[in-house]
Amino acid sequence: MTRFYFVRHGKTEFNQADILQGARVDSPLLVESIVNAKKTGAYLQDVSFAKAYVSPQKRAQDTAKAVISQLKVRPEIITADELREFDFGDWDGDPIAKHSSDPRLYDFIHDPLHFDGSSFNAESYLDLKKRVTCELEKIFQAHPTDDVLVAAHALVISIGVKSLLGTDFNTIRKEGLVANTSITVLETDDFKDFELKTWNYTKHLE
Repeated sequence: MTRFYFVRHGKTEFNQADILQGARVDSPLLVESIVNAKKTGAYLQDVSFAKAYVSPQKRAQDTAKAVISQLKVRPEIITADELREFDFGDWDGDPIAKHSSDPRLYDFIHDPLHFDGSSFNAESYLDLKKRVTCELEKIFQAHPTDDVLVAAHALVISIGVKSLLGTDFNTIRKEGLVANTSITVLETDDFKDFELKTWNYTKHLE
């Protein structure tokens, strides 16, 4: 059985400033985020991860390194490009308030089934789902009996995990995205049936 441990990156300056932060932009982690990533690693210290698969973006890479620094067995980091965050296209790096009256932003948040960002070169939810679940299947095939760490982003983790559980996009958004430096654990022994063991766990940060 493969057990995926998903950790969202820590809060960044852009997160704090309500700036859209997708696949094309990055901003530094807050000081508290490194502290929280180390708390996450301390909580997971006894897990023997076979590998750590990490988004190429710096906020995820820095989070993963801080988590791994606290583990008793420190896995190799594998950078996985398909785990990058949702691509907001031309909106990436804009303040959310700039688009607050745009119906496309409403659809992005509240009605993903009808979201169409092609006019500003944004990715679709379906494309995000396909690339993330394809990458997770590759990881499963490489580690059919291992625990693996996956450090990525809110939409990558939330859409990836719940899509595998059969949840539609609108329900996923309604139920909420995973929090910064949260832990989500998903198990499978065939990449067909999945069991969600932990969702958006944050008590280790208290």
